[in-house]
Amino acid sequence: MKKLQLVSGMIIMAFAALICFDSSKLSFGSPGRPGPGFFPLGLGILLFLLSLTFVLKTALKWGGISDSARALWTGLRWKQIPYTLAALLGYALLLNRLGYLICTWILMTYLFWGKGAKRKGIAVIGAMIVSVMSYMIFRGLLKVRLPLGLLRL
Repeated sequence: MKKLQLVSGMIIMAFAALICFDSSKLSFGSPGRPGPGFFPLGLGILLFLLSLTFVLKTALKWGGISDSARALWTGLRWKQIPYTLAALLGYALLLNRLGYLICTWILMTYLFWGKGAKRKGIAVIGAMIVSVMSYMIFRGLLKVRLPLGLLRL
């Protein structure tokens, strides 16, 4: 486990170095008038320093995984992850055909029902409320154009 953590930390460090290298090609500007390379370079440096800290902390730690870290991951329902990912993929693929309201309602019903709602009715009504409210926020307040899909008919 320690070896995998070291490798993942080094991969993130390499990614951060790549971000810094690519953002150095853009104009930096100044803190008062930042250019397009200002934030990517700053975030790349921050990511590099955080991953370096992680790698050093992992490399210098002699013990294994602590009990509190192990307890954090126990009891999770790992078998539901592929189903949730498939539901999100289906949402993305059907969004334009079915429309935002219908597709979001189906996804939220699945998530509410599969993730702990005791009764089907609560999941269906809760998903409907969330879908309509999010539609009203995105369409009404934020003026985002959302796909209508079947509601266009």
